[in-house]
Amino acid sequence: MRERPVGELVQRLPIAQSGVSRHLRILKDAGMVTSRADGQRRIYALRREPFQELSDWLDRVRQHWEHSLDNLELELSRRKAALSPSPEDDT
Repeated sequence: MRERPVGELVQRLPIAQSGVSRHLRILKDAGMVTSRADGQRRIYALRREPFQELSDWLDRVRQHWEHSLDNLELELSRRKAALSPSPEDDT
């Protein structure tokens, strides 16, 4: 991920420079980006580590919910089968 000056980010995003700067400050405070001065410009870069941590956390949450939803699907199928009349009931 390459570094980008604020001006380039402003050109690529549909928000004003003040909004971009505000978001960058929040991301920097959260440790998601780094910044450095280059003369009058501020250059920003994403940090990989926080995004990897987020990805790892999402994987754990996804696994939990997939397991829970699989169990829910089994239970709903079981209940539906219990409520459905069997073919022998028609005779």
